[in-house]
This record gives sequence, C-alpha cells and structure tokens, in this order.
Amino acid sequence: MPLICLSDFEAYAKKHLPKATWEYFAAGADDSYTRDDNLRAFKRIRLWPRMLCDVSVIDTKTTILGTEISFPVGIAPTGFHRLAWPRGEKSTAKAAEAMNVCYIASTYATCSMEETVAAAPAGFRWFQLYIHQKRSASVQLVRRAEASGFQAVVLTVDVPYSGKRRDDIRNSFHLPQHMSVKNLEGVFE
Repeated sequence: MPLICLSDFEAYAKKHLPKATWEYFAAGADDSYTRDDNLRAFKRIRLWPRMLCDVSVIDTKTTILGTEISFPVGIAPTGFHRLAWPRGEKSTAKAAEAMNVCYIASTYATCSMEETVAAAPAGFRWFQLYIHQKRSASVQLVRRAEASGFQAVVLTVDVPYSGKRRDDIRNSFHLPQHMSVKNLEGVFE
C-alpha cells in the first residue's frame, strides 16, 4: 500500500511501531486538550485557490533569516527519533537537507547535535533549547549549537513542569538501554 497522505503514515506507524513507542509519539499530556486543540486548529486551515491565474510556473521558495528554503515549512523539534528509526535524528536532518527546509533539532534528541550536523553538513538547522534551572547547562548547549553551525536557537519556555503523559505512565515508558538523550550527556555533571 503506498503512503500518500499524513493519515497513511500515521496508520503505518501505528501498525509497525511497538505499542509504547506509538503511544509516546501520539499522546499528549494530561487530558490531551492542547494536542486535540492543535489538531482541530490545523484542520480549520484552508488554502483558498485563486482562479483563472497563470500557474504554469509555481515557486514555493522563501527566505528565512537570510537563508533561502524550498518552501515555508520546517521540521519541528521532536525528541527520541531513534525509537522509530535506527539512525534517528541523523536521518531527519539528512531528509531536511535534501528537501532544503529548516530542521529544528530537539534538546531531547537521541543523536547529538554534532552527529546531526555530520550527517547533514549543508543543512539549514536550528537548535531547540529548553531553559534549564541550571543556567550553565543552557549556556553550554547554546555554545555547542553555535560551534556546530546551528543558525538559530529556538527557546522552549512552556515546560516549567512536565504534564502527566498518561499513556507513558501506563506503559512504564522509558528509553531503551541502548539509547540516551545525547545532547544532555555530561551537561549536568
């Protein structure tokens, strides 16, 4: 069966990923109100066609922070890609590089920012940073991102307290022993 639209990919992932992994990716926190509101908001977006105009040449390119990208969509920061694919964020960064879109690498990646850059050296990438209570940890991560060639830092400030991810609690979810949050290794020592 060919994967044609987003719901096809979702059904494929649900069928092929382990239950706990699928529920980690699909779930929200607490009653999932924010996740559900976001899905409803996305469904309300409408692209209004323009009739009777020349569409023989279509150009979706745009420029963001001085860098031209192929279309105005980026890959948002999500963690733990290796749960779904062995090369994890390295493959995501490589795909973004091939499509010439912005990849926003997560603090909670299972590949380090340095590994991600090595996998996609010409990619346009930003680094997502959770502001840590230990400010020196945040500074260390920003300096690593800058040294690795990330063009911007995306601050996440909405998680002073993590919501209860009920499916993760029910599944006793944790990263497999062979995986870790690579960007945080050695940061809090």
